[in-house]
Amino acid sequence: MEFLPIVIAAFVALTIITLVKAFSGAKGGETKAMTQRLNAFKSDADPSFVSKQAPPEESAFKQRSYSGVPIFSRLLTRMKGSEEVALQLERAGIPLRVGEYYMIRWVVAALLFVAPFLLGGFEMMIIVIGGGAGLLGYMIPAQWVNMKRKSRTGRINGQLVDLLGMVANSLKSGYGLMQSFEFASRQLPDPLGMEVRRMLREATLGMSGEQALNLLGQRIDSKDMDMVITAINIQRTVGGNLAEILETVANTMRERERIRGEILTLTSQQTMTGIVIGGLPIFMFAVFMVINPDYMSLLFTTTAGRGIMGAAVVLEVIGYFAIKKVIAIEV
Repeated sequence: MEFLPIVIAAFVALTIITLVKAFSGAKGGETKAMTQRLNAFKSDADPSFVSKQAPPEESAFKQRSYSGVPIFSRLLTRMKGSEEVALQLERAGIPLRVGEYYMIRWVVAALLFVAPFLLGGFEMMIIVIGGGAGLLGYMIPAQWVNMKRKSRTGRINGQLVDLLGMVANSLKSGYGLMQSFEFASRQLPDPLGMEVRRMLREATLGMSGEQALNLLGQRIDSKDMDMVITAINIQRTVGGNLAEILETVANTMRERERIRGEILTLTSQQTMTGIVIGGLPIFMFAVFMVINPDYMSLLFTTTAGRGIMGAAVVLEVIGYFAIKKVIAIEV
């Protein structure tokens, strides 16, 4: 039986499903937006119409281009989740558009999917292995972006205390809030310095200070930064000494960082225990494969052996996530 036509048909079906998903719901969304815009010109228009519109920060995000090719950019605009992907790329500090990011994912998935066929023909087992490899290849770029995002957010959190100290001292000297941020942005290294400079540029181009700060919080996606922005917004509403407020927030961040260090020290033994217990079966499996491969081959050639292998893998994964859940303490 020829499996190459099956592979080609699977790719065509996947492409059709992707296109259908991309355009699904687009017409309804456009009709709703058109109806809202027309209702604004009616004499009996709902006075609460303005409050139903998208907030300025959201509309500012939607003006971005998702691809250098206009037709692909319009296609990605209609896809649900494109904006979230664009935000994740910004938070990771990766200078890629959404279209380029998806292209990388599909190319890696296609390469890993085709690789087993080049080595072993078109048997059913090769197709299954290729499908698993393709799925893994599609997920690898996403995991890499997630790791970059977490690393960048950690570096930003480490710079926030310095930022608050500089801004608080500038406020005590008589500078305004945005002037204080401008002074701090010249002293801070990237990535936080770059994000603050971008916030100031948006405020200079006509966006209000509150909107620019909210967009800064969305791009960084840090609980510590959210706390800073919330403190600034509350101070603008009810008043108070902003310099003292920022110093209090900075002290809170220092204490949280100290507590995180203590928790990391206390849970390090459990972390090492999980690594040893999780890695020991894999290590012993490799050793026995070298010592007596015929004996270990029963795990792959018999039904009972394959069942034991499957149960072992499932239990390993459950144990890993259980230990990770136990030692994950939020501060």
